[in-house]
Amino acid sequence: MNMSQIALQKVTKPALIQDYLLSRKKPIMNSSANFVACNICGNGIEDGFSVTAKSFPKGTVFFCDVHHSQ
Repeated sequence: MNMSQIALQKVTKPALIQDYLLSRKKPIMNSSANFVACNICGNGIEDGFSVTAKSFPKGTVFFCDVHHSQ
């Protein structure tokens, strides 16, 4: 959705005109979010651990702060 605004200054009272333009185009960027957990112990952010992702040729693996340093 695009919006344009025009501010009008009259002597007695200021005014604001808004025009909404609804776009039928699909968004340029799509995103998603998932809960992640350590692939070794299953602990995640909701358990108080930080989680790090490492990419390997066969996919992405997640490690908690305990198993990241091993």
